[in-house]
Amino acid sequence: MKKFTYVLFYLIIACFTIDQSQCVCQPAFSPFTGPGIYNLTYGNITQSNVTVSWTTNVASDSKIRWMAPDSNYQHLIFTDSLHVANLVTSHELVVGSLQPAKIYKYQVISENAGGTAVDSGYFVTQSQSSGSVAVYFNHSVDTTVSTGENAKGNQVFENLFNEQINKANHSIDITLWEFSGVPSVTEALILAKNRGVKIRFIYNHMTDSSQVDSLVAHGIPVLQRRYMTNFSMHDKFWVFDYRNNTNHENKYLWTGSTNVSHGMFHQDRNNIILIQDESLCAVYTREFEEMWGSHTDIPNASRAKFGPEKTNNTPRIVNVAGTRMEVYFAPTDSISDTICSIISSETMKSIFFCMYKFELPPVEEALHMIYNGKRLSGVFDSSNSVTHNSAFPRMKGHPVPGAWDPPANVFIDTIRGLLHHKYCLVNADTIGGNRILVTGSYNWEIPAETGNDENMLVIYNARVNNLYYQEFIQRYHESGGISVGTDIGDPDAGQPEGFSLSQNYPNPFYPATSIPFTITHTCNVKLVVYDLMGCEVQTLVNEILQPGKHETSFDGSALNSGVYFYKISAEDYSVAKKMLLKKQR
Repeated sequence: MKKFTYVLFYLIIACFTIDQSQCVCQPAFSPFTGPGIYNLTYGNITQSNVTVSWTTNVASDSKIRWMAPDSNYQHLIFTDSLHVANLVTSHELVVGSLQPAKIYKYQVISENAGGTAVDSGYFVTQSQSSGSVAVYFNHSVDTTVSTGENAKGNQVFENLFNEQINKANHSIDITLWEFSGVPSVTEALILAKNRGVKIRFIYNHMTDSSQVDSLVAHGIPVLQRRYMTNFSMHDKFWVFDYRNNTNHENKYLWTGSTNVSHGMFHQDRNNIILIQDESLCAVYTREFEEMWGSHTDIPNASRAKFGPEKTNNTPRIVNVAGTRMEVYFAPTDSISDTICSIISSETMKSIFFCMYKFELPPVEEALHMIYNGKRLSGVFDSSNSVTHNSAFPRMKGHPVPGAWDPPANVFIDTIRGLLHHKYCLVNADTIGGNRILVTGSYNWEIPAETGNDENMLVIYNARVNNLYYQEFIQRYHESGGISVGTDIGDPDAGQPEGFSLSQNYPNPFYPATSIPFTITHTCNVKLVVYDLMGCEVQTLVNEILQPGKHETSFDGSALNSGVYFYKISAEDYSVAKKMLLKKQR
């Protein structure tokens, strides 16, 4: 009884310690406080190992259990475990002896004298695939901002779809919002089915098109989302040859902004990204099968889950041949929070975006927060820039509530058809920081966050970022933008030491001016003059030069008076300056 009295006394004291600086009674932790788990994540992903880490608010031990379920519907029985008895608040365990390209369910447990905390998640190991990434755009691109590889613009999407379908030998899983107006794609799928390819198709709740009816008539199973029809099955991804196939070298994920329709292929601005990776295919297939209601060839409509009914049951971080990629599905994965986090934590210099719909206040606020000191430019689709909740009028500084002051460098797409992209680029115009691409089916709008089925892919890769940057610059110039890609801000920000582009002299000038520049080592140098709309006027230099100071001249006698830009590109160095041609009267 005496021992119990002492324990009770110390518990009371511990629970009501006084914070003298705040003069507020706050509970203090004691040896009898149970742990809470926070910041659960994983990394260091290889084909056989993954490191799982988390933190606890009080010292406790570390335990992890794991298993590899073959589907969403396998009963969870953890078959392996690892335990470290040391009481710590930062926990890190290496899970080993894993299989490549495999999804694992894991559970972490931390325990001390005060209690036990449990949390869980999914991770996927690295595959043995090549990880090759191909990017396609169905309209023109601006290769003047290329860092070595020109983006593939003006691609015929109908041919690309059919070629990929014709290569399939085992399986094709399809999710689309629209499937109409392109009979050749239907014919290619029917031919694939006839040669033994297992096809599964999840479609929106709209009335079947004649193409969908044709698939069904030829024995291809199609499942429509019939749940909460005020929202949409808005995913746009295809998984090729993941099922019934042991060869890791021909499993492909196909995603981007594109539905299957004549307008989407030939008129609207869209992008496709094709990635050869078994692990990515595994993650997207797991999401597909939750909506399919089955991991077999036949859907189970009674078990199919869409929208808010879905659970957070897929890994998010994937190691694709050394490139970090992150996968998110709406509405379960808090995509808006992820975009805001990327904007706030990763933006060193710039954010550029092309967006079909932008009506998402948290993302607008995140962009506004970094706008002071960071470059921000975007292109809006014309049909959605004037809707009631569109961010465009506010960002452009129009006389509306919440108008930005100063206004952002944003524009409305002016070309016939839809700007149907949903991509965002981080740090595309600098060699510093992570250069990130965000793409997929996810529009920046509230239905995409609360009820639609959506997918978003985040890629940390400078090459892929630059391919999309070439597309962005073209859309930006078409819409009236003049600074991005020709005037990239501080010439020395993130640039190699010793490289420089000097101001032309004289300036203003007529009829000619001189442009000095310096390079530090032998390399190919390109110096181009552009007009105010970003159109190329003249290439002044495009050759391999020796290190040192150089100077070239520009004759503007045949041009109209006005502002022009001159831009130098040499390896990773790329910067531009303005000059003024002023004819004498």
